Amino acid sequence: MRRGADVVADLIASLCPGPVFHVPGEGILDILDALATRHPGTALVSARHEGGMAFMASGAARAGGGPIVCLAARAPGALNTCLALHTAATDAVPLVLIIGQAAQGNAGREAFLDDALARVFAPIAKLVATITSADHIAETMSRALHVALSGRHGPVVLIIPEDVAEAATDAADLGLPARLAPMPDAGALAAIAARLAAAERPMLVLGGSDWTDDACAKIADFAARFDLPVATAYRRRDLFDNADPRFVGEIGIGIDPALRDRVAASDLLLVVGARLGELNTIGGQFRGFTLLRAPRPVQCLIHAHADGDELNRVYQADVAVQAGAPAMATALAGLAPISPRWGAWTQAARREREAWTRGIACPGPVDLPAIYGWLRGRLEDDAIITVGAGAYALWAQRFLPHRRRGTLLGPKSGAMGYGLPAAIGAALACPGRRAVALAGDGCFMMHGEELATAVQLGVPVVTIVLNNASYGAIRLTQLRQFGRATGTDLANPDFRAYAEAFGAHGERVTATAEFAPAFERAFAASGPSVIEVVIPAEATRPS
Repeated sequence: MRRGADVVADLIASLCPGPVFHVPGEGILDILDALATRHPGTALVSARHEGGMAFMASGAARAGGGPIVCLAARAPGALNTCLALHTAATDAVPLVLIIGQAAQGNAGREAFLDDALARVFAPIAKLVATITSADHIAETMSRALHVALSGRHGPVVLIIPEDVAEAATDAADLGLPARLAPMPDAGALAAIAARLAAAERPMLVLGGSDWTDDACAKIADFAARFDLPVATAYRRRDLFDNADPRFVGEIGIGIDPALRDRVAASDLLLVVGARLGELNTIGGQFRGFTLLRAPRPVQCLIHAHADGDELNRVYQADVAVQAGAPAMATALAGLAPISPRWGAWTQAARREREAWTRGIACPGPVDLPAIYGWLRGRLEDDAIITVGAGAYALWAQRFLPHRRRGTLLGPKSGAMGYGLPAAIGAALACPGRRAVALAGDGCFMMHGEELATAVQLGVPVVTIVLNNASYGAIRLTQLRQFGRATGTDLANPDFRAYAEAFGAHGERVTATAEFAPAFERAFAASGPSVIEVVIPAEATRPS
């Protein structure tokens, strides 16, 4: 016989052995105690805010391959995770949020921190399940993990009342169910081969979150044999070596106008893994669903996705294939080679990409393209870059290339505050790799409190804060729409002193030449560090 909390702890240790992130509180104390006593080798990471905690778990899941568990206390703690859960859903992250709840006998009586949490999380998570008996814990957790890892990955929420955690059960543990991996059938592959053979101006677009190193290698081989120009979905440019002569850029926010025009001029789009939603179809002025014409694109559209619900959702495909990225990459790598006729098309697209990433004028004494160019040469190819939301991120998007999968973590939900906690989670999940967080001043202060977590754990993350003393992206939008800005000026702390107050290493950069030595000192620090880079408002985004 075991208590329900013991069953939960045993299942976490066997099925989700990565760090467990939490903010201790009412409802989860039995589970925390069971983890600490029954599985002392499990890393328990106590965060300062449940939103930061869930962002850490998301970063750990994306960097380490997931799934990752995080624990939240009753209503206030649980509700603090909503934005991070929404971000995990948007980014297809297999996250397991376990919420402690008031005992079932007190449900509906407005017990301390009682709330109707199932209704709150239903629109956000792939599955929300309230476990009403200790006998059902193992089967419900097994099912939840199956849902999190099936089709398009995503977060699941398990609500465990306190009396269930305390009750005894003799139910046996269950393992993970067999993973479903639909493969493209022979008819779909024949259709793809025929349309490629007839194309004159094709393009391969890669996206999604279920890629592996092997799948990336196979898709790179396919692109090389067919000499295809390769673009990636928004914030997925680490899926293809940016130094490869066939890499032509990233669609979505900040798309190169030349790439936008080239997509419009293509006659075949082979989209593997990417959702064709608002972000990936921005054609200009941040307007979604304009890169391609809906519902029938002008181009021949071949769309492969792990989740059948994503196919033909907005854009009707000529060939729709339900298959995950690994299965699709394996199938495409097996296609018989042809003699492509579009070599000049691919080369021209690559020249446009190279022109887009050459240095441009950066207002003020800090040259951000030069800094990012130096940083790329300084970091190992497997270094993890995390970035939050804001116009500042467009500098790195344009001038900081990626060579390997799993080196770019950024939210597609527009969530500010992601960078630092995600970097902490990624560094804990991948202790042999360095993590660097990029943030604007407004973005950093959304979850700057997690610097205390990094200091307490000695996590050597480096956070680069681009400080323009404003909510820069919103300021630019206001100026464009109204000719004036309202409510976007920020009175910031001294970020170097802020870091030092936590016990972290702090630096302040006001000129390009100061960055390299400041970074070296930060990189050599035994724990976390913050580098404040002061930029004028005119340098908020590349012109």
